[in-house]
Amino acid sequence: MKEYTVLTINPGSSSTKMGLVRGNEVVFDKTVDHHKEDFADCKTFADQEPIRVAMIMDALKEENVDLSSIDAISGRGVGLYPCAGGTYQIDDLVYDHAKKDVMGIHHPATLGIVISYKLSKQLGVPAFFVNPMPTDELCDEARMTGIKGIYRPAKGHPLNQKQVAIHHSELMGKKYEDCNYILLHLGGGSSITAHRKGRMIDGNRAGDGQGPICPNRSGDICVDDVARCMKKGMTFDEVREMASGKGGLLNLCGTDDLREVKSMIADGDIEAKRAYDAMIYSMGKWTAMMAGALKGEVDGILMTGGMAYDTELCEKLKEYVGWIAPVYVYPGSFETEALGFGAIRVLSGQEQAKKYTGRPVWEGFDFAD
Repeated sequence: MKEYTVLTINPGSSSTKMGLVRGNEVVFDKTVDHHKEDFADCKTFADQEPIRVAMIMDALKEENVDLSSIDAISGRGVGLYPCAGGTYQIDDLVYDHAKKDVMGIHHPATLGIVISYKLSKQLGVPAFFVNPMPTDELCDEARMTGIKGIYRPAKGHPLNQKQVAIHHSELMGKKYEDCNYILLHLGGGSSITAHRKGRMIDGNRAGDGQGPICPNRSGDICVDDVARCMKKGMTFDEVREMASGKGGLLNLCGTDDLREVKSMIADGDIEAKRAYDAMIYSMGKWTAMMAGALKGEVDGILMTGGMAYDTELCEKLKEYVGWIAPVYVYPGSFETEALGFGAIRVLSGQEQAKKYTGRPVWEGFDFAD
């Protein structure tokens, strides 16, 4: 069987991550750093596209990559309407929606699709996106709130989580679509989701003030918490920032670097220890909630993300959740593998590429709001 080679593109605010995946291995995984002056003349993220492409081509030249060996491009899927998970071919509609940023993400990650589309035309190969950021597979019950017409969106880390779940299933000699998992992506913002038979049916709204305490997210806050913050003089926007980027360990300890927090604890900082323990406690609580969403039928609990490198954190967390199901740890990010292997599954005929419809996968219930 042919070993397909896929170039992966994953743009960030200050860098573009790129990789080359061949067969079942990552040939290289490279980060091209950017500086503010690189984009000094760019008014929009879209304007950055030719500059980033030139840097990518230079990096490929440095790695001595034969461009004719590339069978497909796979880019980060951001800026589209919510859709189910899977691998999608990037067509004109996908490109148009990503370039327009139809969901108003306002982040350079939308260039993942834009750059992949342009390079695919240049190289004469197909382009794909895999398990996009707006992946929405919530069950109906998870969408509901107690207020008519107000529904919960899906917000998590589907690209990394689904790759870890697929990889773990393969190690167990099973298929992801036949298993139930709880996935914990433990990073600056953490998402804890219930995966039932290959679908992410529920999870916290990572970054929206719902979920566990994180390095720079507040974790669960309710209406009364918001009111108290505002009575103390905070504006609504400042409260939102606390929920989505300035709360958690950053607010409690003055840093969102877990290594610094651990150093503070080692030096006897009681407040840092309390914050660290509370974060782990909240992660355990949300994991148990997802077990409830799966009716206790859990084949495994899979921990991933940057904080999964902290063995003390993982061991303490196991004390809270080990009674639910076996716990497995896959530290770090597997986004390059996810982008590459997703495209290879389509190229090799293991999966059929899905088609982006240009409409949200869920637009409301049949009954009137």
